[in-house]
Amino acid sequence: MNLTARRTPLATPLSTLLAGLLLAGATPASAADEAAELRSMLKQIQERLEALEKKDKAATVATAAVPPASGKQYIEAGDLPGSFRVPGSDTSIKLYGNVRTDATYDFKGRIAAVNSYGWANSLFLQPFDSSAAGKRSGQTFATARGSRFGFLTSTPTAEYGPVTTKLEGDFDGLNTLGGETQTTVRLREAWGKIGGLLVGQTWSTFVDLRAQPDLIEWNGTGITPTIRQAMARYSLPVGARGRVDLAVENTIGSTLVKSPVADYDTGFDYVAAFTQDTDWGHYSVRAVTLGYKNDQHSKQGYGLAASSRINLGRQDSIVLMAAGGEGIGRYMYNGLVQGAVNTPDGIRLWRGWGAHAGYTHRWSDSLRSTLAMAETHFERDDLANAAQRANSPAGADFYPNEKLRQFWINTFWNPARNVDLGVDYSYGKRETFNGEKGTVSRLGTMLRYNFN
Repeated sequence: MNLTARRTPLATPLSTLLAGLLLAGATPASAADEAAELRSMLKQIQERLEALEKKDKAATVATAAVPPASGKQYIEAGDLPGSFRVPGSDTSIKLYGNVRTDATYDFKGRIAAVNSYGWANSLFLQPFDSSAAGKRSGQTFATARGSRFGFLTSTPTAEYGPVTTKLEGDFDGLNTLGGETQTTVRLREAWGKIGGLLVGQTWSTFVDLRAQPDLIEWNGTGITPTIRQAMARYSLPVGARGRVDLAVENTIGSTLVKSPVADYDTGFDYVAAFTQDTDWGHYSVRAVTLGYKNDQHSKQGYGLAASSRINLGRQDSIVLMAAGGEGIGRYMYNGLVQGAVNTPDGIRLWRGWGAHAGYTHRWSDSLRSTLAMAETHFERDDLANAAQRANSPAGADFYPNEKLRQFWINTFWNPARNVDLGVDYSYGKRETFNGEKGTVSRLGTMLRYNFN
């Protein structure tokens, strides 16, 4: 009912008629008084019509606020891009992930534990060319373990801004049962953040993910650590586009040998990083200090890293990274089992350094290719070498390396939205201090469906 539309045609004729009747029966003496009375009556009628009009408008607004009677539920867009608001809450949630299938063909030997943890390439553990495993060729493998799932949330607060959380997992957990039908879920990230403070498990502050070559290779170049660990990290803005990160992170004490003098997990690792975004990309410098301590001895190790991504227009980009240190160990993937070793003279730390470079060219919006290379070196230490070889729990696989060289070339194609197809060839050579060599020659393919 729209009283506004009806007021004009009703009020005007009615008031005219009443005025005419009253004036027709009025005497000249009383005409003025009756006219005044008529005006008062008309004013009252006008006020009542306006009151009814306001009431009608209020009822219309209230009716519009009631959900439609069809029973349909409508999702409200959240504060995060691509998110929705949880019904009855001010929390926004975003679901994401991918379904990924990898298939490999090894022209040379490959790691024997392919069904448990060794499906991805780890050059520092590659079987020696002279071994039975190193002499095998033409081996294939396929897996969907790289598939990933996760969600992000954001909840506003009046005091500190939004509280954000992240929970992410994949299916590349240690598979002690063997076989692709027995894959296990692995926690990748689980953290909460408010203001500049993050607490939980995420990529180490020593990692610069934006300076990684665009590869199919699951374990990267060997220069970047692949560790996500529990930490408390505080981030401070520096200028308009800079950031300092300070973190206390968990240590896992990865070294050889841990028995009978206990593990090295006795303290925390301390990491600092500075990152500067620029018009052409970004650059980052980082440092970590980590302690090695057992029941008898202790040593303090350190690691340093610098990296950058340089955008050469819309079509091309270059990534660069260098890292090294004494006892840097797992903070450089090729040094994962070459951080420290017990010797008759106490704990000795391996000194290592490495670098990688990658170049990506976009042929079109749906086609791109990458060329990348990496090299890692460890300083010769005969005492540490002898002790680690004598006590290596996995035999020749864990023997210390002197140098490792790797090379990749690949092409990615996006035939449809959220679909990635890739083919990648990698070649690498491992060489120990005793002259043994292990060679990787692998063709890898990947099909990935992303949902965001």
